[in-house]
Amino acid sequence: MDAHNIIKLFEQNPVVVPRKLFTEARRLNLTPVEFNLVIHLLEMIGEGIEMPLPSELGDRMNVAESEARAVLLGLLQKELIAIDASAEVERYSLLPLFLALEKGAAPEKSAHSLNENIIHTFEREFGTITPFEIEQIVCWLTEDGFSEELIMAALREAKLRNVRNFKYMDKILRVWQDHNVESLEDLVDYQRRKK
Repeated sequence: MDAHNIIKLFEQNPVVVPRKLFTEARRLNLTPVEFNLVIHLLEMIGEGIEMPLPSELGDRMNVAESEARAVLLGLLQKELIAIDASAEVERYSLLPLFLALEKGAAPEKSAHSLNENIIHTFEREFGTITPFEIEQIVCWLTEDGFSEELIMAALREAKLRNVRNFKYMDKILRVWQDHNVESLEDLVDYQRRKK
């Protein structure tokens, strides 16, 4: 291959990465793998793949699907990416990342660290879960303040009733929240009172 063809190869379909992402990655606490995933998201969104699966990202990044999923979860938790469901199809949004770059301050990291085992447990019960469902779990933990133990109890409750969907689980958690159930002990008390 001559030099002209090599240059043409590099000019094809470039991925545009904001310079500020390079200079501010450390301030945003982006790990190298998270940075790599963001670049691949930019690339895939440019290709029209707006909601790549963790397996697709893993293939592109040359990492296991579980690692790609964990990195996505980390970025969702850090509120540097979001899932936009306002359009006809769900898609990843990098707007929170770009806003953080523009503001000059990283979004506040959630105090709760997501245990990846919770995702594996959901996948055992539901099969492969979508990024939107992963975001729902993150939301239950971070925004709604439900503990992992309560989320797992809601999963068990849904499983016992043979209703394995996220809306049903959300309803269970909301009912418990309305009755001030904040721990497993509270749940046991609530269930005794309910009988």
